[in-house]
Amino acid sequence: MAVLSTGKQNNELAAVHLMKSYCLSSLLYACEMWSLNNISTRNVIVALNNSFRNFLNCCWCDKAQRLWCFSAVTCIVDQHRILFYKKLKCNGSALSRVIAKLCHHEILSIATKYGIDCLDVPVYHIKNCIWKTFADTVL
Repeated sequence: MAVLSTGKQNNELAAVHLMKSYCLSSLLYACEMWSLNNISTRNVIVALNNSFRNFLNCCWCDKAQRLWCFSAVTCIVDQHRILFYKKLKCNGSALSRVIAKLCHHEILSIATKYGIDCLDVPVYHIKNCIWKTFADTVL
């Protein structure tokens, strides 16, 4: 925690950045293959909240503002799944293309939740649609 301390104050932005860079990426490893349900999503949220509490030196029983919510985790996993599908589809391997064909309908149904009708759009468009939908649901 010495890295996060600047004098007597904690650098909370650095803590969030480190948590996002290291903990979140480790926690969501291979999430492209997950089948999310309420219990597994809640487990991910609990792990993320515990990571934030640890980085920010909060007690688990403190009534802190909820940092992660169900829809944020769902959006992150859905984004990973859609982008992974795009990589599979464009891969030169015949096996990758076969796998992409097998999961095409599932990925397309996930994408339509975010207003994405076609998966042959740029990555930035997919990300924008997902996070715009997330922002609309939170606000």
